[in-house]
Amino acid sequence: MALCQKHLSIWNFALGDSPDCLSHANKIHIPHTWNSRKYSENYVGKGWYQTTLTPGFLPEGAKSCLVFHGAYRDTEVYVNGVLCGQHFGSGYTPFTVDITPALRLHEENEILVSVDNRFSTDALPYDRSFDWANDGGLIRPVDFVATGPASLRDTEITAMPVISSYGKRQHAGAALFSFRTKTDSSIPGCTLHWVLFRGATDSITPRESEPLLSGILPCTEHVHLDPVLLSNAVYWHFDRPELYTLALHLELPDGFLSDTSFLEIGFRELKVMGEHWFLNGEPVRLPGVEWMPGSTPTLGMAESRSKLQDMLLCLKDCNTVLTRFHWQQDDWVYDWCDRYGLLVQEEIPFWGKQPEGDPEKLWPVACRQMEEMISAHRHHPSIIAWGVGNELSAQTWSVQRYIRRAVAFIHEKDPDRLANYVSNTAFACPEQDGAGDGDILMINDYIGTWHQGFEQSSAWQALVDAHPGRVFIPSEFGLCEPAFEGGDPRRASIFLEKLAFYRTLPCIAGTIYFCLNDYRTHMGEEGKGRMKCRVHGSTDLYGTPKPSYETVSREYAPLVVSRVPGGLSFTCRNDLPAYTVSGYVFCCGGQTFPIPDLMPGESWFWEGTPDDSACIERPSGFSFSPAL
Repeated sequence: MALCQKHLSIWNFALGDSPDCLSHANKIHIPHTWNSRKYSENYVGKGWYQTTLTPGFLPEGAKSCLVFHGAYRDTEVYVNGVLCGQHFGSGYTPFTVDITPALRLHEENEILVSVDNRFSTDALPYDRSFDWANDGGLIRPVDFVATGPASLRDTEITAMPVISSYGKRQHAGAALFSFRTKTDSSIPGCTLHWVLFRGATDSITPRESEPLLSGILPCTEHVHLDPVLLSNAVYWHFDRPELYTLALHLELPDGFLSDTSFLEIGFRELKVMGEHWFLNGEPVRLPGVEWMPGSTPTLGMAESRSKLQDMLLCLKDCNTVLTRFHWQQDDWVYDWCDRYGLLVQEEIPFWGKQPEGDPEKLWPVACRQMEEMISAHRHHPSIIAWGVGNELSAQTWSVQRYIRRAVAFIHEKDPDRLANYVSNTAFACPEQDGAGDGDILMINDYIGTWHQGFEQSSAWQALVDAHPGRVFIPSEFGLCEPAFEGGDPRRASIFLEKLAFYRTLPCIAGTIYFCLNDYRTHMGEEGKGRMKCRVHGSTDLYGTPKPSYETVSREYAPLVVSRVPGGLSFTCRNDLPAYTVSGYVFCCGGQTFPIPDLMPGESWFWEGTPDDSACIERPSGFSFSPAL
């Protein structure tokens, strides 16, 4: 949040190689992609956007910029005919363009933006080596932002629980809090006023009016608050997503407020030790589903926030607590995950075997994307890991070298999170595969379909033997039609067979089923134009569930409920998923019955006769029906 912020939502738009095409422009609303429109669904090339802006009163020395939350892909920004900025090679990371020199105050200014979605060998995703839609345009919001002569940027926050022992979930306790931020102020005497509040807007804990902590720091280019020990912080958890708000106010020597920033954070620790994964001190085994956004044919990658929320609710309603994306998402998506409790691995879109054997040429763009996504999203407690690539040729030396460099790069930029590579080649030669260079071995398991010549148990045992004492996550498993037949019944049976096996291996700390939805992709086998897709999901393109969705929801529930004489037995699963059930409520017949805290393997007896209304509510507000 700055002194002045305005959403630029209405633009003129046309397709063509030069801005002359705007002579026959149509009025559109951002976010927008031409590849979801009937008459331009197959167009690959340049699109032009034009709008006007008349700034209101701005103080002397004010700085103005345009913030693009995502533009796919190669973008040039002009203000009053002056080229103010470019952003090439990255279509899903946010970027900012300084327009101060070209902006005329108290006058109408023309803003002109070109966006080019042609396949490129200088970008990620690389050329045609990606399995999602190639939707071009201003696919996410665009904001005009103005500050005073001094502004804030690149805030890094430490919000870390002090875990006293490992083996049991800790809900609250001591925590370390600190931050560092950069300013571009050359004005002596500036000060940074900071305030930490418990709670956040629209979260399960509303933001409190009285601060927990506050202070004033002198401004230099780098401002740093030394670690502060909080005695009783409430920890963030996917079932209790407790948030805090850090407010930063940058003041000039005369007391003028030059810039402000509000960042929402959560105190949580996710740590790998040996073959266990600990969340706030508790060893957990977490159920996950991957989602392929941008798949609603009429919206594409310009999906509205209401549609994004519909799909996020689909994830939560099937008892998912873990997900991953093949490409970076809008900041709003992670705000939602922060508030409603969804753990995320965010990835750069480096997918597939191309360029064969030489990822070095893409190292500069990979670094820029990793840096941009970490800088923009590192304050989100929902993001637990960064991904450096998916299904590359990870048994070649050049790819392995890239993975090691990328993991080290991420650890340097964000030492508090995991860095992982997702492999589909590990079964061929387990001891040689690049998956082992990540903090967790993430394995796409298509044994029985794409991966032929392997037996499930022996292939996994060879993988575990090659990496003893490590944590594994099957990061994709499922049925990919039409390459493999059987439809949704076979999709459900594969899910059940794989999950039953994964439950037998204690080193598997989580699963990510592929996938939530059928998805739009330029390499799809079904449909044409904006309808081109792959049928791989447990919902259709619009999020309508198939029968296999209910199978996933039932098996991912943390409680197994069974009828016993006189009532019901509630048992906390002790295989996968496996995590403490705390604050849950059983609802039946218009009454509510608090379920006592249950650790994995523990049970509780409820006396009574259940009816059709019976459901179990999580403390985060989500509910699921027991499978009786």
